Amino acid sequence: MGFRFQKRVKIAPGVRLNISKSGVSTSIGRRGASVTVGKRGVRANVGIPGTGLSYSEQLTKRKKRPQRSSYETIPNIATASPADAKEVEAYNAYVNMLISIHLESEDPVDWEGIIREDLDSFRGNSGPNAEPIRQELAVFKPSWISRLLKRGEAQKRALEKKLADAVKQDQRLLTEKQAKRELAEEVLAGSEEAWLRALKAYHPFDDIEQLGGKIDFKFNNEELTAYFQVGNKEHVPTEVLSLTAKGNLSRKKLGKTNYFTLYQDYVCSCVIRIAREVFAILPAEKVLIHAYDYSQADELPTKGCIISTRIRREELDGMLFDVIDCSETIKTFEHRMNHLKTKGFRLVEEL
Repeated sequence: MGFRFQKRVKIAPGVRLNISKSGVSTSIGRRGASVTVGKRGVRANVGIPGTGLSYSEQLTKRKKRPQRSSYETIPNIATASPADAKEVEAYNAYVNMLISIHLESEDPVDWEGIIREDLDSFRGNSGPNAEPIRQELAVFKPSWISRLLKRGEAQKRALEKKLADAVKQDQRLLTEKQAKRELAEEVLAGSEEAWLRALKAYHPFDDIEQLGGKIDFKFNNEELTAYFQVGNKEHVPTEVLSLTAKGNLSRKKLGKTNYFTLYQDYVCSCVIRIAREVFAILPAEKVLIHAYDYSQADELPTKGCIISTRIRREELDGMLFDVIDCSETIKTFEHRMNHLKTKGFRLVEEL
C-alpha cells in the first residue's frame, strides 16, 4: 500500500487549495457544487451532502506539451518505404507552399537611388565590362612561345574583339539604366502608366501564375486596383496523404471543412502577397484587390468576386508574416468576404 498525502487549505470563502503528492489544485464553490482546476484540467463536482451521492465530470483535458504533441503526430517513417515517405513529404511541402505564398516578396525598389546612380562610367571604353579588358590590352605582350609560334597578333586581335564586345555590353547596360532612370522619375512623379509598367517590368507573380492564377492591374478613379483570377482549383488537393502507424501510405479524401479552409487560406495568402509586392515595387499607400473564382457554396457555381479588400501600407508594416493566419488577417482589413466552413466561398460585391 503506497504512502498518500492530501491537505485542504481554505484561502477564501468558497475557495480551497488542495495539496497532494500529485500536485496542487484549486477548488471553487460550496460543498456539493464545486469546480476543481489543476494540471489535469477542469473538473466539475456535484453531490448531495449527507447522502454519499456525488457526480464528477472532466470538463477540459490537460494540455500536452508542444514537443509531445509534435512527437505523437510524427508518422512511423522507420518502417515506411522510401517512395511512400518521399510522397508524403512532397505532399506536405506542397500544401505548406500553397498557404505560404505571402512569405515571398521583392526587395523594396529604391527609385530615388536609381535616379542618383552615376551613369558616366558606362560610357566609352571605360565601362565596368570593358575597362579590365582595356587595361589588359594596354599591357599586352606576347610570350616567347607565342612569338615562336607566331600567335602574338592573333592573341591581340582576340583581345581587341573581346574589348569591342564588352563595349557593346556596357552600351546595352547604359541604355537599360537610362530607361530605368526615366521610369523611376515617372514613378516618383505619380504617373499611373509608369506604375503599371513598373509592375510588369518586375513580374513578381511568376509562382502564382504557375498555379494557374492571373493578375492584372488598372487604375479606377485614381486608385490602383488588382484583379486576381484565382485559376485552376485542381491545384488545391482534395485528398490527404499520410503514413499509418505501420508505415503504410494512406490516401483519404479531405473533409469538406478542411478542404474549404485550405482553399480559403491559399486564396488569402495570394491576396496578401499581391499587396506586399505592390508596396515593395511602388510608392503606393494602398491597393484595392479583387479576387475572382467560382462560388463554391451555390448549387450552380457562378464566377465572380469572392474577396474584395483594400489594404493599406501601414497595415502591413511590422506584420510578422511567418506566424499570421492569412484568412483571419484579411478580416482585419477593409474587406468583403463570405466564406462558409462547410460550403466555401460565396460571391460578394466589390468594394
